[in-house]
Amino acid sequence: MTSKKNKARAARELNRKFKKKANPLAAEKVVFIDYKDVSLLQRFMTDRSKIRGQRMSGTNVQHQRELATAIKNAREMALLPYTKRTVSTRAPRPGKEGREDDSTLEMPEQPITSEYANVNDDEDFTTESAAEEVVESAEEA
Repeated sequence: MTSKKNKARAARELNRKFKKKANPLAAEKVVFIDYKDVSLLQRFMTDRSKIRGQRMSGTNVQHQRELATAIKNAREMALLPYTKRTVSTRAPRPGKEGREDDSTLEMPEQPITSEYANVNDDEDFTTESAAEEVVESAEEA
């Protein structure tokens, strides 16, 4: 059993008319949705490269299906990305004073040591001279 208020509300909702969005593809008289038309396809995608819904884009059912297949084909051909990475920077949380600063996390500088660093910097170092030194050291041993 429904109350009088619910009946009145239901009658008002029936009288309410929603304005439908205009189909942008019909307005531009697009006959064929081509997967190579990247600029057209990007208009029906979000900033994170997701396909916009039919209600958001305003397309009809058939155009929405064609758009989805064209976007998927363009992704497969590497004309459109599957996703876009969005980097968000977060501010440090208040009250966390126990954390170390970024300046204290640096690695101390250490000299680079190598067995093959015996060559003088004044001479031109070539692979032939390095090979000769290896042969000479092998003969001495």
